Amino acid sequence: MRDPDAFQSRGIVLSKLGDDRVIVAMPNGHHAVGVVPKKSKFKLSEVKVGDKIAIFFSPADMARGTIVNG
Repeated sequence: MRDPDAFQSRGIVLSKLGDDRVIVAMPNGHHAVGVVPKKSKFKLSEVKVGDKIAIFFSPADMARGTIVNG
């Protein structure tokens, strides 16, 4: 179950860091690392630099988020 205080935001992919992580620029200027969960059907190989993606953040760690969809 997800934390009720967590939130989802959209950002633009700046660069890829391997097969499961990307650097994302948020609308407020914040940069975050987006990761793909192992059980996700989302394929990060389809994402290119400059694409908009949705990220789910926990209030405990705003520097790392889970990629929800492309």
